[in-house]
Amino acid sequence: MTANQDALPPGALTPLARSVLAAGEHARDFALVSRTLCELPDGTPESDTDHTVMLAWIAPALAAATEPGLDPGLVAQFALVHDAVEVFAGDTFTLRIDAAGRAAKKAREEQAVRRWHASLGATLPWLPAMISRYEAQREPEARFTRAADKLCPVISHLACESRDMHAFGVTAAELEAILAREMSEMRQYAGEFTRLLALRAELSATLVAMLRDREREASLR
Repeated sequence: MTANQDALPPGALTPLARSVLAAGEHARDFALVSRTLCELPDGTPESDTDHTVMLAWIAPALAAATEPGLDPGLVAQFALVHDAVEVFAGDTFTLRIDAAGRAAKKAREEQAVRRWHASLGATLPWLPAMISRYEAQREPEARFTRAADKLCPVISHLACESRDMHAFGVTAAELEAILAREMSEMRQYAGEFTRLLALRAELSATLVAMLRDREREASLR
């Protein structure tokens, strides 16, 4: 229970009402999670809410435009919950993550799924059930959403003209290698979505070129 719920007199609210309040608290907590190395154009850290809205608009629209066999509505549902584990697990800096870091991230997020089920599974089961369905990655819509998710950081970095990456010390050469590695991983779980992968490659190449130009300008000062 949240502190606000604990302040209520016993029996003042039904279990369903308390669960709705808990879901609202989780949503507010989600908005307070800042994503690592992603900024808005004004320099404000990008929140998980910013990122989720971006994906929830882009992913179903892309599915409808490029993959007639997919259900855009289901893609939208998966987009809404794809990072819900971060309410409890927080965001993980993955740009330079190693095997140990990946294992720790996986363990935190598995625990977060269990917390979602403990929090809302009895009264609002749709939400934890959708989180589990997304995490299972068995459905093509879930895999498409996971791949579309990889567009969003590139879009964010392009929107601030790679300033955030340059300030963090990421070089164009390092970024190019990271994006190539990510593309190789994407082909393993989303290889059938060729137009989505091509779009990711196009945007990635644009970002690398932009960062390289920023480096060149900095070297001339």
